[in-house]
Amino acid sequence: MVNESSQSPDVHRPVTQVLFPTDLSSSSQLAFPEAERFAKALGARLIVLYVAPPPDYWSTGGEPVELDPETVAALRAVRPVSSDVPVEHVTHIGLAGEVICWVAQELDCDLIVMSTHGHSGLKHLLFGSVAEYVIRHARCPVTTVRQHAADEKRLPEPQVYQRMPPII
Repeated sequence: MVNESSQSPDVHRPVTQVLFPTDLSSSSQLAFPEAERFAKALGARLIVLYVAPPPDYWSTGGEPVELDPETVAALRAVRPVSSDVPVEHVTHIGLAGEVICWVAQELDCDLIVMSTHGHSGLKHLLFGSVAEYVIRHARCPVTTVRQHAADEKRLPEPQVYQRMPPII
């Protein structure tokens, strides 16, 4: 007898919801075509999520926070090219990584497609990485799209110590 709680998730479950978190930056927008491509190929709904940073409580006087009109317009502009992809826009206020993982869980998303800014060194140590947090904590698969620098060169061919015969 198999204990149901120890079974692995259903690998044949269809992908019906793809989550695309965006901070509306140019690098985040570079990942949108990939999110749309996944949603279209899988016949899934595309959920566009914008997470506004939490305000200083005292600056709002405890009043509800509203997004500025420019942010709302920019968010509404994030739409699939294909009319075959249903889209829903969702906004939340909070810490981006935590909110992305929570929304993915609450909306029963099957896949998260997001950009990674590729920060390294001191900047990464100081600010951390939202993508890294999501990869570590999300309960569904995460695909990251890295922004490539225009001057980036092809990777060099790796040094081969010994070529192995093909495995049949």
